[in-house]
Amino acid sequence: MNTRSLTRTFWAYTIPSMAALMVSGMYSVVDGIFIGHAMGADGLAALNLAWPLAGIIWALAMLVGMGGGAELSMARGAGDVRCQGVALAMTLALMLALGAVCGALILGLSHPFLAAQGAGELQVRFGLDYLMVQGWAAPVMLAGMALPLILRNLGAPGLSTAAMVAGAVLNVLFNWIFVIRLDHGLFGAALATALAEAVVILFCLVVMSRLGAFRVMVWAPMREGMARAVAICTTGTASMVMALYVSVVFLLHNVLFLKYGTPVTLAAYAISGYVMSFFYYFAEGVAGGMQPLASYFHGARDRMKIAKVLRLALLTGVGGGVVLTALVMAFPAAVAQTFAAGDPVLIAETATGLRLQLWAMFLDGFIILAATWFQSVGQARTATSITVANMGVQLPFLFILPMFLGVQGIWLAMPLSNVALSIVVVWLLWRAHRGVFARAAVLARRALGNGNLPVGATA
Repeated sequence: MNTRSLTRTFWAYTIPSMAALMVSGMYSVVDGIFIGHAMGADGLAALNLAWPLAGIIWALAMLVGMGGGAELSMARGAGDVRCQGVALAMTLALMLALGAVCGALILGLSHPFLAAQGAGELQVRFGLDYLMVQGWAAPVMLAGMALPLILRNLGAPGLSTAAMVAGAVLNVLFNWIFVIRLDHGLFGAALATALAEAVVILFCLVVMSRLGAFRVMVWAPMREGMARAVAICTTGTASMVMALYVSVVFLLHNVLFLKYGTPVTLAAYAISGYVMSFFYYFAEGVAGGMQPLASYFHGARDRMKIAKVLRLALLTGVGGGVVLTALVMAFPAAVAQTFAAGDPVLIAETATGLRLQLWAMFLDGFIILAATWFQSVGQARTATSITVANMGVQLPFLFILPMFLGVQGIWLAMPLSNVALSIVVVWLLWRAHRGVFARAAVLARRALGNGNLPVGATA
């Protein structure tokens, strides 16, 4: 990292990370496509009602994967082998413990959770089929999502991507078998994902063994181990809260759409959610490529390189987000047909929802990048504040706008809240980096005058 071109290093991490997480995002998208074609609006609505509870698995996976990964990278940047070994050991222990607790919660809360959202009898039955599998397989699901993030921070971003791609391909295959061929509905979709994640775990463990990761792993005394576990959870809290934000937003939208709209409206929101999740994974992929570099240079105390990493990430994440947003705005009906072929009512409802809800989608990516950057450089409190605010700012819009605009107010709540929060986040980033960027500009001007580039500003 200290000898290669920083731009090349950034892309070496970011391209595999984007590919990996966008492929990982295809898990839920593929479930939606197969369920939409096999079960129609009822299946999509039930899946959307069940997903916020199952999303706890993903949130805890981000807590452990991003938190443990950042701690590993900071230890590598500082050259502290023992700290790296303890961090790896506690990360693996947290995966097992949190997976078991999460599974028990899902199994115990499934029925009242679905009923509390106003689900009908058919939607409850379909939703329980999905959540029962998710609950029993929670440790496998959590580890399958978190281990590729750990593998990436051990210096193997390409193999991390390969693990996720293999899992995604198998998920498509298993969905076709269980949902289409065997007609197992939501039970089959959940089973397909669990089996695919089991393969990802096996792949990651084999690669980590060959990289020698387990040889440096240290089971420290309880006090040291617990301190490291707290550090991992503190660092990863922002990522967990961001993932929980998605679940909470889905939950609130489910309740409001069933109150002000119809099950078809809820199914349309499910499709919009799949599109949003695909973009979310793109932004998380850029953030994931940025995170190991930012954490490493933070550990090495190289603020100039940290500043350049942030700029590259913002250009990639926000620029790509603008392009994706423009495509969705231009072709909403084509996007809807991917999930709801043959249902003109659902396609029309979805096209309207996509235009109303996703016009500011790129700002959500900007917020994710900013929170991850603060997390990567040890400012966990600021990162967590941004992710909590992302949830909190949206609540007034969700509660007030539907009273005046009905269903349209629900669709508009998220983009308007993103605009409001982005203004604050821009100020936080400017305040954090104004000195670094100013110094970088001075050094760049001097270097151009001398015919060379300054250290930390490698092209």
